[in-house]
Amino acid sequence: MELKTPKFDSAIEKVLETLVPHTRECRWLGVHEHCEGKFKIEEEDIKFLKKFKVPPPNYCPTCRRMRRLPHMNMSRLFKRKCDVPGHNEMMISILSEECPFPVYDYKYFIDDEFDAFSFGMEYKNGNSPMETLFSLRNKFPMPSFLNRDPSSVNSDYSNGGRNVKNGYYVFGCYTAEDVWYSSLINKSRNVMDSVALNHSEFGYESIASDHIYKSSFVYFSTNCIDSIFLFDCRNCQNCFGCINLRNANYYIFNEKFSKEGYEEFINSIYPLSLEKLNSFKERFWNLVKSLPANGTRNVLVNNVSGVNLRNSKNLFDTVNADNSENIRHADGALSHNDSMDFLFSGGHSSLLYMTTNIGSQSSRVKFSVSSKFCTDSEFIFNSKNLNNCFMCFGLQNKSYCILNKQYSEEEYYKIVDEIKTEMLRREEYGDGLGIEFSAQAYNFSLGQISYPLSSEEIIKLGGYVAREPETNVGNTPTLNYSDLPKTINEISNDILNEAIFCEESGRPFRIVISELEFYRRMNLPLPNIHPSLRMEKRLSFMKDGKKYKAICAKCKKDIETIYDPVEKFLLYCEKCYQQEVA
Repeated sequence: MELKTPKFDSAIEKVLETLVPHTRECRWLGVHEHCEGKFKIEEEDIKFLKKFKVPPPNYCPTCRRMRRLPHMNMSRLFKRKCDVPGHNEMMISILSEECPFPVYDYKYFIDDEFDAFSFGMEYKNGNSPMETLFSLRNKFPMPSFLNRDPSSVNSDYSNGGRNVKNGYYVFGCYTAEDVWYSSLINKSRNVMDSVALNHSEFGYESIASDHIYKSSFVYFSTNCIDSIFLFDCRNCQNCFGCINLRNANYYIFNEKFSKEGYEEFINSIYPLSLEKLNSFKERFWNLVKSLPANGTRNVLVNNVSGVNLRNSKNLFDTVNADNSENIRHADGALSHNDSMDFLFSGGHSSLLYMTTNIGSQSSRVKFSVSSKFCTDSEFIFNSKNLNNCFMCFGLQNKSYCILNKQYSEEEYYKIVDEIKTEMLRREEYGDGLGIEFSAQAYNFSLGQISYPLSSEEIIKLGGYVAREPETNVGNTPTLNYSDLPKTINEISNDILNEAIFCEESGRPFRIVISELEFYRRMNLPLPNIHPSLRMEKRLSFMKDGKKYKAICAKCKKDIETIYDPVEKFLLYCEKCYQQEVA
C-alpha cells in the first residue's frame, strides 16, 4: 500500500518502533497542584499510539484533561458585542467580552454570506506549524454558540444539543421540551435545574436519573414517581427522603408507612418554605452518608478502570461512559469505541485522539474541537462534514483543505506530509492543543469546576480570565429573598417585574413566567441562588474528568470513586454494594 505521507510515516515509525513501557515527567510538574508529576506509558497506551501514529504525550493524564476541559462551558451565557464587520449589535453568547478571538453571531457564522475561505493562509516551509495554526486561530472568528440545531424552537438561550423546544438557559439537551437551567437532558420535558436526566417529565433538581416523573431532588435513580429526595432508588413511588430502596411505595426516610400515614405526612409539610425544604435536605444527606453508596457508580461493566461507567467494557482511566468499548484516558463517551484522550463524544464515533466535543459518526480525527460528521482530519475547529482536512476552522462539506485553503488530493497530502514532519521534528506533534487555543475563559469552563486554578495560574498556563457578567436589570425593582413571601402559593405574578438578589453572590436574577408556573405546578418555593451558581453546583457534584481514590468500607479494597473524600460518604466497591443493596 502506497504511503500518502511517506516522510512523516518514516519519521514517526522511528519514534514508535523502539517505544516500550516507561515513566515520563509531566511538563507541568510543579506548575499547579493537580499535576500527577511522573506518569506511566503502559503497553496498552503504546498500542493506541501506534494505531494513531503519534508520539507519547508529554503531559500526565490529569494535565491532558486540563487542556481539554477549558473548551467546554456548560453553565454561563454572556451578553456581548457581535464582531462581524459593520455589526455592533449586542448578542447572547457562551463567550465573554474578554475572549481573545473575534466572535460572530451564530446565524451569520453558518450563513452562506460568511466565507470561511476568506481567512485562508498558506503554510511556509520551515515555519513553526503550531505558530501558523495559532495565527489563524487569532483571526478566525468563533461562533457565538458551539451549535444551534435548526430543529430547536424558541430556545435562543441554549447551546449545543438538538431538537429542543422552549429551552431556557440549557446546554447539550436532546429531544427535550420545556427545560430550564439544565444540561444533558435527553428525551424529557418539564425539567428544571437538573443534569443528565433521561426519559423524564416534571423533574426538579435531579442528577443522573432515568424515567423520573413528577419528582424532585432525585439522584442516580430509575423508574420513580411522585417522590422527593431519592438516592440510588429503583421502581419507587410515593417515597420521601429514601436511599437504596427497590420496588418501594409509601416510605419516609427509609421507614415504611401506610398509604394514609404517608399522605398525612405529605399534606403536613406543604406549603413548603425554603427553610423547611433545607431542613429536610440536611436530614436527607445525613442519611445518605450513613448508608452504603456505590463508590464507582459502575453498572454492567467488564474490565474497566474509572467511574460512572455503564454497559461498557475494556475502558481504562475513564469517567462517564455508556455503551462504549476500548477507551483510555477519556471522559464522556456515548456509544463510542477505540479511542484515547478525548472529552465528550457520541453518535457512534470511533478512532479519536486528543479531541474535545467531536462526535456524530466521526472517525480517525485527532487534535480537534467541536466538529461532527468528520473523518481523517486533524486540527479542525467548529466544522461539519469534513473529510481529509488539516488545520481548518469553520468549514462545512469540504475535503482536502489546509489552513482554510482548498487543494487537490495530491497537493493536500504533499503539504500535510511536510507540515506533520516539521511538527514532529519540533516536538509540536503529539500533545494537541494548549489552553491558549480555547475561546472559553478557564474560570467559567468545566476546567475550573473539575480542576480549579487561580487567575495567576490560568494566565501562566496560557488561558484567560473573564469577569463575572453583570446582570443588567435596568430600572427593575430589586429585593432581598428574605423580603419575599415564604411559600409559592403566596407569590403573585408581580415577581415577574422584580429582581431577586442571590444570597450567595449578591447578583440579581429574574424569574420568567414559564419558570414561575413550573414552581407552582411542583409546589416548590422560589430559589434563593442565581441560576448560574445553581448550575455550577450541580456540575460540581459529578465533575467531568475527575475521580478520587478511596477504600471500600466493607472489603477494604482500593477503589476509585466520583465522591470527594471530604464529603465522607460510606463507599462500597461495586461487588460489595451489589451484595448488600441491589
